[in-house]
Amino acid sequence: MGYVIKIPPVTMFKFVGLSPYTSLGYFDNNITSDIVLLLPGWYHYDYWNVSGGYYIDFGVWSNSSVTLYVLTRQQFNNYSSTGKFLSGYLYSVSGSNITGYYYVNEAGTYYVVILNNGGSTALVYYIIMVTKSQSNQWANPMGISDYGIMKMGNEYLAYSYKTDEFVGEATIYNALTQEPNSCLTGFVEPGNDWFSVQLNTILIVNATNGNTQYYWLQDILHFNSQGNQFQILDNIWNHTSGVSILNSALINGNGAVSTTKTVVGSEQYYGDLGIEQPESATLPFTIYLVIKTGLSSNGYPWAAFGYSLNGQTTTWYDNVTIKIRAMSAYMEVAPTDDGRGLPIDAELVIAGPWNSECTVANSLNASLGLYFAWPYPYNYYLSPVPSMWSFGSDTAEMIYNAHVVPINYGYVNIVNGPENLAFLTTYFIPLTITNPINESTITNVYTVNSTVMLSEPNIVLLTPGESRYVFTDYVINSSYVVTTNPLNLVLQGPTNVYINYTLQYMLTINDLSGLLNDKSGWYNYDSVVALNEPAIYYLGNETRLVFNSYYIYLTGTNFYHVVTVNVTNLLIDNPYTVIVNWTKQYQVNVNSPVPVIISLSGLQNISGYSIVTWANESSVLIILVPKYYVLSNGTRLVYLGSNETIIADSPLNITLSDFKHQYLVVVHSEYPVSINGTYTTNTTEWLYSGEVLMIRPGTVFSDGVFLSEPGLVITVNRPVSITVVWHVNYAPTVIMYAVMIAVIYALTMLIIRRRHGKH
Repeated sequence: MGYVIKIPPVTMFKFVGLSPYTSLGYFDNNITSDIVLLLPGWYHYDYWNVSGGYYIDFGVWSNSSVTLYVLTRQQFNNYSSTGKFLSGYLYSVSGSNITGYYYVNEAGTYYVVILNNGGSTALVYYIIMVTKSQSNQWANPMGISDYGIMKMGNEYLAYSYKTDEFVGEATIYNALTQEPNSCLTGFVEPGNDWFSVQLNTILIVNATNGNTQYYWLQDILHFNSQGNQFQILDNIWNHTSGVSILNSALINGNGAVSTTKTVVGSEQYYGDLGIEQPESATLPFTIYLVIKTGLSSNGYPWAAFGYSLNGQTTTWYDNVTIKIRAMSAYMEVAPTDDGRGLPIDAELVIAGPWNSECTVANSLNASLGLYFAWPYPYNYYLSPVPSMWSFGSDTAEMIYNAHVVPINYGYVNIVNGPENLAFLTTYFIPLTITNPINESTITNVYTVNSTVMLSEPNIVLLTPGESRYVFTDYVINSSYVVTTNPLNLVLQGPTNVYINYTLQYMLTINDLSGLLNDKSGWYNYDSVVALNEPAIYYLGNETRLVFNSYYIYLTGTNFYHVVTVNVTNLLIDNPYTVIVNWTKQYQVNVNSPVPVIISLSGLQNISGYSIVTWANESSVLIILVPKYYVLSNGTRLVYLGSNETIIADSPLNITLSDFKHQYLVVVHSEYPVSINGTYTTNTTEWLYSGEVLMIRPGTVFSDGVFLSEPGLVITVNRPVSITVVWHVNYAPTVIMYAVMIAVIYALTMLIIRRRHGKH
């Protein structure tokens, strides 16, 4: 056949919703078979008009426990209207794999209800027949079936795909089968040791008149388990309606249209023997059954049947044309039913040989593999069917004591053992990605070995400049941590991916010193940042900063708190803006020959000759200078300026030099003298250096004499103590007394003369 076996990408399949109303089955007067999906509390029912003395035989399989009830019409009507069995029921049995019967004593209409009374969705497969014989054991065709339904975890998903070629691989290692004395179908050849391997598919024909027709295609191996002989044949059945009807004039192939009796009545089918006479087989015996379909150049659908004994070359033994004008013709697997009510599926099963007969596997070891060509319609590869169920539901032939063991995708081993109706495996893989950022969990389906690129943004901003998520890693299946992003992930099984992000907040630090500015940035949630400013930070150039506090704002708001210690830890649990509150200070140097007082904004007073201190920026600096400062030895300094008021906006170096010396001048005089124009006897006065001291010459009359001082003019350049010395001034004194004598003399003479004159 020359195909490469390769699993297709998931894009080749169409996924559809599996409706809770899903029902894939058929119903006839005495038999029904169905696959139904039941939600919790839901039920499915069928009914028959049954004569007394008959049995209602049933076989039920479900993925979870269900309950089967048998009711009369009245009991069912009460139940369907109330949801309660108010008038009871005739029979009930519960379980997930139920086989049994109910004996009908009295003719009437009987209902069979299958109720899902569990807490989860149940997928139920059942066969119910009205027969004249009881059955304690049910049988099914066993092997591989793809119904377009798969189980993924606890859920069922549905899909469909088209193809124009199916290949069934069968290897028989050993087999010993034998038909029993009776079969539920009523058709049996006791002791017959033939069995069949059937490749069963559905051909869908979309006719040009708008109608859709369904044809059941069978490529069949008949194998004699006692003599190791085999035959090959094909069948085509019309499943467009409940009964197969074929017009031989519209079927062209190597075979012919025949009529046969089946469990649903008389039906027509097309058949051809590819190998008419049984041929010998050597165990292990391997054969490939091949069905291919298409549309001829004149618009007729066709189906080709073949087999291969070496897996390389195919013997095409029959090519059947259906003479109906069509727009397309293909095989399909889909979770729906054909016109007969049977699933649109693909099956490769072991069953009874023919004519709805059953057989028993007394010894069996065989393997089956079911494949389809893809991509439709180009057929580059073969792929195993994507999902496998262990039982078939199309063919009426059955086998007892056959147990299916899954080996690989699309491949099983069948051995003798208890029948196991089950979903086996799928190469569809769920990839579940949980993203904590948007609190989403998304599951997508892929095929095994698919490579999926996981590409998450490395950064997800929440509030720009305040908060963000930073990609950390992918945690795969709760155990494997991968930090690579993007990541090419090869899916080899159900995979859960948790995307780990780290929440980060922005820390913004405004620090005049610049010491902490490099700590601004993004920090992980719950991390701790050390804020460690010095108490005093020297900037140089006689300038420094004195730590006051941290103002810690919740970024974007007016909410803040104050930390007054210079070393602290900040827990990053929100975006924060830290403003470091410093006081800038300038160095103030004051030099003075006299003690001065420096007042810093009225808060601090410092005194001294040479003062070095620090003043806050923009603070008011007042220098209080004494007007006079007395030195030792009669000397003092006089400040010629005024008190200084300075705004500290830079370093200050101040030298007070506007002083002038004054010397103490003391003048003592016994009599008033004119000192610099002021008459005084004693004076003490401070005079500037270089100032002139003038004592004018003076004369006083005291004690009958004239006293005189000569006066003094000096330039003061040191302390001076002066005592004015008075001396007798003889000249005026003599003159005064001479005059006085003369006057006295004259007066005396005058008096004498007057006296003499009277006489």
